[in-house]
Amino acid sequence: MTERTSRTDRELHAELHREIMAEFATETEAWATERVERVMARLNAARPDGEPLAAHVLWIREATAFTTPAPHVYISRRLLERLPSDEAVALVLAHEAAHHDCGHLDLFQSWLELLPRGAVGTLVAAVFRHLEHRAYGPEREAEADVYAVELCLDAGYDGGRCLQMFDILESMSLDRGDYDGVFGPESLLDPTDPNWNGPAHQLHRWLWTRAHRYLPLRERKERAWDWYRSRATRR
Repeated sequence: MTERTSRTDRELHAELHREIMAEFATETEAWATERVERVMARLNAARPDGEPLAAHVLWIREATAFTTPAPHVYISRRLLERLPSDEAVALVLAHEAAHHDCGHLDLFQSWLELLPRGAVGTLVAAVFRHLEHRAYGPEREAEADVYAVELCLDAGYDGGRCLQMFDILESMSLDRGDYDGVFGPESLLDPTDPNWNGPAHQLHRWLWTRAHRYLPLRERKERAWDWYRSRATRR
């Protein structure tokens, strides 16, 4: 990457961040901003490489978190107020940090470079959080889950309390009737099906995970817990 390209990248990243903050960052309560700043600082101290990330609270309708190629991560107030501890917040922010540290954001570079100066406006900022998870795919999201657990442990957080975040996400999904998002589609859940785990089953699963961008929440939680337990036995 040339110095000129790097400078252009930084300008685009800064513009995108300014637009997001101008449109959505209206948080005024100290407990919210102080919590994410405190947790992000602790995670940054444990990250092996990479530019320190800043965390911000946004007033958007969805209970979500996302990041961009800029050194910033964002969490919605709606999600933050449902997380009961610094540990749960840490797992959310660490998942977003993983997309930086694992190189998942490289795919957005060419997309940003196509935008003319001044085009990184409010519309782009608003849709980016939807675009990014569609682009990552279930494998990268699963990788980010594992990295997030590891980062939280390296930062000295209690892993079990961090993983409560998945219980909260499950509860929120079930409250809005998203049973497939928690358990996966009903057609894939019957182990007595003679086609269980056969080619048709695997294809259906592959198509479903691509459409939803994530593995089912219950599977993500079980994988994260399995990795956490395996790390504990290695120490």
